[in-house]
Formats: sequence, C-alpha cells, structure tokens
Amino acid sequence: MFRIGDFSRLTQVTVKALRHYDRLGLLAPAQVDAETGYRYYSAGQLPRLNRLLALKDLGLSLEQMAPFLDADLSPDQLRALLLIKQAETHQRLEEEGARLGRIEARLRQLEGDDGPAYDVVVKRSEAQRVASLRGTLSSRGAIGELFRRLGAYRERNGLAATSWLAIWHDPDYREAGIDAEAAFATVDPLPPDAVVRARELPAVASMACVVHQGPPETTGRACMALLGWIETNGYGVAGPERVRLIERAERAGQDSVVELQVPVAKAGAGANAGDAPNE
Repeated sequence: MFRIGDFSRLTQVTVKALRHYDRLGLLAPAQVDAETGYRYYSAGQLPRLNRLLALKDLGLSLEQMAPFLDADLSPDQLRALLLIKQAETHQRLEEEGARLGRIEARLRQLEGDDGPAYDVVVKRSEAQRVASLRGTLSSRGAIGELFRRLGAYRERNGLAATSWLAIWHDPDYREAGIDAEAAFATVDPLPPDAVVRARELPAVASMACVVHQGPPETTGRACMALLGWIETNGYGVAGPERVRLIERAERAGQDSVVELQVPVAKAGAGANAGDAPNE
C-alpha cells in the first residue's frame, strides 16, 4: 500500500487530482486510516487510473467517463466512442480556425494593415440566364444547403456554371425567415426539375461593386465600405444585394474572394428598370 503522496509521485498525478477523483467517485483510496485519515492506494488500482487518464486525454470530461471506467469496453464500443470524439474535435478545430481568422483580421485593422483599400466600381450588369433555387432560411449560413442542392442538380445534368451567385431579397436584415436565392449562370440548356427553376436574372443599369478577399466571416467590412460609398456619393439602394463567388474558401479560416454587388440609383431616381426590390 502507498500513502497518497508516494502514489502521487510514482504515478505523476498530483495529490489534488487524486483527491478530486475520489470526490467524484472515480478513484477512491483502497484504504483510509480511521484514526489519522491518511489515504492509501494499491498497485492494483493502476489499471483504473491509467484508463481514467487515457479517457481524459481523449477529451472526455470527468463526468462523462464514469460509465466507462467499470465497463469492459469491446473494440467496437471503443471505436464508436473514438469516432464521436474525433468528430467533436474536428468541429472544435474548425470553429477555432474561424475564430483565429477573425482575430487576425481584427489585429490587422487595429494595426492599420487592412490590405488594399476597397475600390468601388459602378458598372452595368447584363442579364443572365440562371438556374435558381429560392427558399426561406433559418439563418444566412443556411444558404449553403441551397447551393448544395443546386450543385447536385448541376452535376446530375452535366452542366457548366460560368458563375455562382447568392441573392438576398429581404428589404431589411433578418435573423430568421430569410428570403434568399442561390443561382448559377450557364449557357447550357437547363433540364426541367422539381425544385430548380430556369430564369433570367435581369440586367442592372448601375451596379455598385466591390471585391473582398478574406475569410467569409470578414465580408461585413466590405459591406460597410460599400454602403458608406453609396451614401457618400449620393446613391440609394435600388434592388436586392448579390454576392458573386470568385474563389471559394475550401476550409474554415481560409480566404475566399467574392464580389458584392448592390443595384444603385441616384437618390430620388427610384429603382433601376427591370430590377425591382423583389426580383
């Protein structure tokens, strides 16, 4: 039998941790002296301690691991557990990667190193024939599902897409119940489909455009710059905002390149012909 200090030194687990494991019922001392209160551990407790430390290293909380300490896990059960923790770890890494991108973008802003200034260009946007999928979304991020379904339609029919667009139809910002459209332009004939429809995206006489490169979550900076330019130059918004994908980010935190497009008209001139606020 080993006193708690000796057991701590031999196992390289702190006395504080051993006491904590005891309080949680994960690893009780083999014996407690009734007179002195000294705690004693035995070498026979090492397998249980090693399993506890292994589960902790895999990311299980102390509360989660209790059922597994006494269970004789089969290889299939252990594999299932590890797959769950693998998925959780990947998700956590993606979230932290995205957060790192936001931190780095904010640091560049604070240090006055925002990269090139946003250059706003007003140009005519010609009419485009597109395959379109429009829906009401629970959040703006949910537009990814529209693009996945649209991409499946394109692949299923062997179509070539010349550009991909997101179109936001709501006249104001909404956190839910968002009216959005995913589309891709193509010169190929569009086969009939139950949900995807062919339509012509109307021409816009004056489209204020700005290109943004960076993680998707930093696009807001370009939006603010574009809206500031519209107001400063005496324009008004004259139709739904479009976002044209130039280069897609393949993973969280990676830069993407998009062009933000806002139909504009000189203040008091009204919306551009053929491009009413709800296309």
